[in-house]
Order: sequence, then structure tokens, then C-alpha cells
Amino acid sequence: MVTTEPETLLTVGEIARRLGRAVHRVEYVIRSRRIRPSGWAGHARVFRDADLEYIAAELQRIARERGEV
Repeated sequence: MVTTEPETLLTVGEIARRLGRAVHRVEYVIRSRRIRPSGWAGHARVFRDADLEYIAAELQRIARERGEV
């Protein structure tokens, strides 16, 4: 029998904490790349792990373009 862990749903604040980035930078990527939330937890948008990876890659790309890395 194959067991799979349930998908983790992350708020914007949790994504920022895990990436070590400011919330406003994560918000910028979400809005500018038009990333849709997977759902809502009360009033908070929640995103999947795949979204976390995409946001991290975009933040890294932006930093490289600015010469910050």
C-alpha cells in the first residue's frame, strides 16, 4: 500500500518565513506572476508546495538580475 502525505498548504507569511524573505517581496511575486491560491483558510490565502518552489525560484531570479547574488 502506498502512503502519501497530505499536501501542505502555506500562507504568504509562512512562505516568507520558510524562504527567509520579507512578506512584501513574496506578495510582489505572487501578484506580478499571477499565482492563484489553492484555497482559503478563513481570510488567508493558502498555496501549495509547488507554489513555494516557484516563488523561491522567481525571488532568486530577481536577485540575480539585480546583482544581489
